[in-house]
Amino acid sequence: MAAALAGCDRQEPAKIAMAGGQAGGFFAQFTQLLATAAASEPAFRIAPLETPGTLQNLQLMRAGRAGIGLVLADALGTDVAGLAAIGRVYQTYWQLAVPLGSPIKSVADLAGRTVSLGPAQSGTRFTALRILAAAGVGTSDFTESPIGIGDTGSALVKGAVDAALFAGGVPLPIVAGPAGNRIRLIDLGVEALRLQQEYGPVYQSTRIPAGVYGNSGETRTVGVASLLLARADLADGVAGSLVDILVSRSADLVPPETLGTQFLDPRALITTAGVPLHPGAAAAYRRWHG
Repeated sequence: MAAALAGCDRQEPAKIAMAGGQAGGFFAQFTQLLATAAASEPAFRIAPLETPGTLQNLQLMRAGRAGIGLVLADALGTDVAGLAAIGRVYQTYWQLAVPLGSPIKSVADLAGRTVSLGPAQSGTRFTALRILAAAGVGTSDFTESPIGIGDTGSALVKGAVDAALFAGGVPLPIVAGPAGNRIRLIDLGVEALRLQQEYGPVYQSTRIPAGVYGNSGETRTVGVASLLLARADLADGVAGSLVDILVSRSADLVPPETLGTQFLDPRALITTAGVPLHPGAAAAYRRWHG
C-alpha cells in the first residue's frame, strides 16, 4: 500500500511547448534534438511546435502558448519585456543561392528576378529584406515567391525561382539533398559590412567554407546569433536544467551533415545580444563556470 501511495504522489513531468521553425529547417532540427536530449529530465518534457520562425515564435511566447523558443537576435529588436535568455546556441549563416549556371553574380542582380525570402512571419525574411536593402534592392525591384524551406532546393534546380535567400547551418541538408552541387552561393561580404555599419554588431561578417553546394571557394556571408529564449516566468529549475543540457550534451545538439562550427561554444552561450539571462540560467552558468 505504501508503494501504491508513493506512486499516486509522483507528479507527471510538465510539458513545455517550444517554438521552433519550419519542418526540415535548422530551428526545427535543433528543437527536436533538444527535446530528445531532455526526454530523461524528471521535471519536464519539451513539446516542439512547428512555426514559420522567429516572429511567430516571439508571438507564441508572449501569448503564453510557448514557454521557450528560438529567435534570431536581429529580429528580436530591443523589446524583450517578459522574456529572458537561456543562451546563445549557435550562429546562423545567411545563404543566397542561385542555380549553378545562373548569370546572377551579386545581390544587385536580383532586380527583375523571382526570389524566395521565406515565410512572412520568419526572421529569415526579416533579415533577407535588410540584406537586399543594403545592396539597394527594394521590394518593388523583384517578384517575391515564398517557397518553404523544404521545397527550396528543388525550386532552384527546376527554375521555379531565380534565387532563394535562407538561413541555417552550412550546408542546410534539406536544401542540399535535392540540389546538391547544382546550386551556388552569392557573396554577401559587402552587405554584411553595411549591415554592421547601420545596425551594429548584431550582424557578423563570416565565411562559408569552400565545397559547400557548388562553390569552389569560400563565400563571405552574414552571420546572426540564434538565441534560446524563455518566458520570464519559466521555473528557475527548468531554466537551469536547459543550461545543463546545452553545456553537457552540446555534441548531441548539432544537426547532422552540418559544417558550421559555431555551435554551443561554452564561452559564447552567455553572449545573448543584450537579452538578460533567466535567473535560473544565470545560476546554472555560475555552477559550471564559477
